[in-house]
Amino acid sequence: TLNSVTRFVVPIDWNERDSWDYALAYANRICESAEDNIRDAVLLVHTKVQIDSTVLADHIGDRTAKALSAGRHAKMLSGAMLRLETERKLNFLPNKTVLIVFFADDRLLELVDGLMNVAGVVVVPSNLNSVEEWKKRWNPKVHGQTAPTEKVDLIEDSTVVNALNSITSMVNLATGIGHNSDKQFADHTFRILRAKGHNLDTNSVKSWAIQNGWKPKDAEKLSQLAEKISRLKNKPSLSKIYNAKERYVRWQESGK
Repeated sequence: TLNSVTRFVVPIDWNERDSWDYALAYANRICESAEDNIRDAVLLVHTKVQIDSTVLADHIGDRTAKALSAGRHAKMLSGAMLRLETERKLNFLPNKTVLIVFFADDRLLELVDGLMNVAGVVVVPSNLNSVEEWKKRWNPKVHGQTAPTEKVDLIEDSTVVNALNSITSMVNLATGIGHNSDKQFADHTFRILRAKGHNLDTNSVKSWAIQNGWKPKDAEKLSQLAEKISRLKNKPSLSKIYNAKERYVRWQESGK
């Protein structure tokens, strides 16, 4: 599951050689500590240019960087074989894999959150604030921080959380709200919440959905629907929504 993935952030400026050294050390640690020794590792960057003509090539070592850029593998200390992938090309991991995401931002990490077979993720951010949504979503271990960060609820309103849980249990997560009946159920859910005065923060809805097993692109569509309903000028009428009152009471009570 997504919650069993080991996650690290290395908040060191990527210009510094240490950013790569620590990222590689954490990736080796995850590979070695897994129950089945992990043999696959990926260095994920936005574009191939980032390994061909940035300081990353110096950090890795010119010879290894050229091998990775040419599509060859490099052996890590743990025995895992490291290969290069880019944002445009990575869409499938055949085996359990540890990823080092360099020059990372929230968009690139959404791609990672949508992949199966991820055993671990080590992140070197592109700048100080580039992975804030991902950090809030997963509460990763942070290099240099001795005490773990306290986990923060993405959505504090328990009624909204229970309503989102009802959507998640009703829809087919393989297709999200792609089917009309699923979209209508989500639409009605958001209308009930909006009519009762609840805030629908779209970033939080999207992040919560990814955290709870939605594919990132489907979580995006769900959050867009939430935004559309939250922006309605007038409070929605609930008269044509089946069981609106009972559903709302249920969401409230399961939060107590």
